[in-house]
Amino acid sequence: MKQDIPLVTVIIPVKNGGGLLRECLAAVFSQQTDFPYEVLCVDSGSRDDSVDIIRSFPARLLRIEPTSFGHGRTRNLAIQNSHAPFVALLTQDAVPDDAAWLRELIAPMRENEEVAGVFGRHKPHPGCIPSEAFMLERHFAQFGADTTLFRIRPGPEGWAHYEAHKAHYRFFSDNNAALRRSVWARIPYRDVEFMEDQLWGADVLEAGYIKAYAPRSVVRHSHNYSPLTQARRAFDEARFHREYFDPPHLPGIRALLRDKLRQSVQDVRRARFSKAVRTLGRDMGQGLGWFLGDRYELLPETLVRRISQHHELKGDAGQRSHLPSLLEDVKQTYEHSMAEHGKLGTASQIVRKTVASYRQYKHQGLSSTLLHARRALRASRAPARGWWEASHYRFIEPPRTSAPPTAAGRRRVDPEHLIINWVVPSFGRGGGGQMTIFRTIQRLERMGHRCRVYLVDSDDMAREPMRLQAQVHEWYTPIAAPVCHLEGEMEPADIVMATAWQTAYAVRASTCAPAKAYFIQDYEPAFFPMGAEWQLAEDTYHFGFYGLTAGTWLERRMHEKYGMFTRSFPLAVDHDIYYPEPALGGDTRRVFAYMRPHTTRRGFQIVALALKKVKERFPEVELHIAGADVAPSALPFPFVGHGVLDFAQLRRLFSSCDVGVCLSFTNYSLLPQEMAACGCPVVDVDVESTRAAYPEGAVVLAPPHVTRIADEVCRLLEDEPYRQRQIAAGFVYVRELSWDKAILHTAEALKAFALDATGREESGAQPT
Repeated sequence: MKQDIPLVTVIIPVKNGGGLLRECLAAVFSQQTDFPYEVLCVDSGSRDDSVDIIRSFPARLLRIEPTSFGHGRTRNLAIQNSHAPFVALLTQDAVPDDAAWLRELIAPMRENEEVAGVFGRHKPHPGCIPSEAFMLERHFAQFGADTTLFRIRPGPEGWAHYEAHKAHYRFFSDNNAALRRSVWARIPYRDVEFMEDQLWGADVLEAGYIKAYAPRSVVRHSHNYSPLTQARRAFDEARFHREYFDPPHLPGIRALLRDKLRQSVQDVRRARFSKAVRTLGRDMGQGLGWFLGDRYELLPETLVRRISQHHELKGDAGQRSHLPSLLEDVKQTYEHSMAEHGKLGTASQIVRKTVASYRQYKHQGLSSTLLHARRALRASRAPARGWWEASHYRFIEPPRTSAPPTAAGRRRVDPEHLIINWVVPSFGRGGGGQMTIFRTIQRLERMGHRCRVYLVDSDDMAREPMRLQAQVHEWYTPIAAPVCHLEGEMEPADIVMATAWQTAYAVRASTCAPAKAYFIQDYEPAFFPMGAEWQLAEDTYHFGFYGLTAGTWLERRMHEKYGMFTRSFPLAVDHDIYYPEPALGGDTRRVFAYMRPHTTRRGFQIVALALKKVKERFPEVELHIAGADVAPSALPFPFVGHGVLDFAQLRRLFSSCDVGVCLSFTNYSLLPQEMAACGCPVVDVDVESTRAAYPEGAVVLAPPHVTRIADEVCRLLEDEPYRQRQIAAGFVYVRELSWDKAILHTAEALKAFALDATGREESGAQPT
């Protein structure tokens, strides 16, 4: 082995390793590779000759206290003490089978930079009992005979497939595995009692990385456990599967023992009698242990601790956790219900939940019903996060330096292939502004730019990045960008982009990019009455960011009032989605209104009172409402509520309506263009921002008064030639609008920002 900087560090946790440790180290130091490697052993209080064995080889030794050991914690510590780009992981009883083990294990990561981790094959030690050998052979046969890559396909279908086959996808055994250290730096092992390797395998896949199986990297690793030890081990395996992966199926004891008995009978035919008896006992113990572990939440904590081999390790500092007893849970739930609902309400809830539990029992069985009830009683009642913990309050104090420090190793900016970090707030279905963000990201990616999405104030959203990306695909548009929660610093980029006032504070605090920009779609201080939030929103325009605005009105305002270096892009129309569907027209006239009661800038009360006047003048007209779920009692007239619609549903609704009403007081919005593209004439509010956005006559602009808006809607209903002229004017207006053209404006602006920031970075000057 060459005495060069190692490409790989082989890490072996040790405690009382015995003869297998010597055999393992001898096999590791016999590897034939075309790269240098080192060996690091971490001993946690061995009382045999393990330390002497380690010192007899040219291996590094790290010694820790036994009480500080943790399966994930100790491996993280060892990896911290390695500076090689790749880390190989063994255990003291896993012996490489040949001299090609390490080379084959590392090969998938050397060949593909997206591979975050690799696991190899296990084969039994000589003398292994038949059932263990059969289990190993069957388990690794499912992964195939050739190198296999595992990744979650982008989109809802890919995530659904992963969820349905998670047990197959997540397997990762650090008895024989390797990982890329740069990925580990972002996704370390979890500090858990057990199954830290399978959790890491799931974490990297759910973050968008690739995991590989290397079948020609083989170790000998097996155990001839006694029936009792096997039962306890199976109990822990099932317990942690239930805790971390929560499989939906709860197999019954008869099914488990029947399957194990059938397997044991097959093993008996191939084994001597003494081994057959031990195999049968081991398999029965495994079945019983799995049954109890799958239902551990129904057992007393004292019994769980007595059965488990690992439960004493739970907690960050080796402290035992305290799980409330069933009696404590029932008492607390009853007290909360009495305080909130009173005696009658509590009695009603008990009856309702009893009936629901009985129905669940008839459908799913006793174990599932009891487990559901136990979890409901033990549900976390942690206090909600305080308002002061939102991102704009946590980062309210400006950083010590307003510009990111010059990085000696910063990559040279390539204006044609920018790296852009987008910081966005929590999102749901149907947001027009969020649609513009994700549509922009999608088209920038097509142009060769690389994007990442970070979420702030997103505790209510899924934790898995690939699941978040799947939601973007389902609710908005497909993007290649990873989507994750902002926790700590972002990865290095050329530009970091705020997308709403709440996100601007996190962007200001970041040093991940030389250029800080602001994707401004509305004049957001006007969302609020004069006060704290108005001031906090307006303050973000003084942060010295580059401004990329929706429309020229905001561009001028940001430059003239706040001195920002600004560029703009026009809001456009996706003509593949929005076009007329003439067949949808009927004899009944219809008026559509976009209404969101809790979005002040949409003028909900003004629109509602205007439509009331329209309904009084034209009782036969149908009023259709979309944008939010509006209760029938929330409006002073009958209406058809559509809630939040997808693109195709919006197109059909726009095409079927004779007039559309969509007000926006803080800047023009997407919907008027999309309605006009479907042949629906639009009434918007006549304010400075809309006058600057729309060509003369393209959209009917009404003063922000109930009567004037109602008059314009009525005129379109009663004057058909005028309505047809407005339809024609709308078509002319939107005909030249396209997102491909709009993104060209955006791309040129981002190039200008990146180059300007690069030129200013050394001097520390601010954009002007």
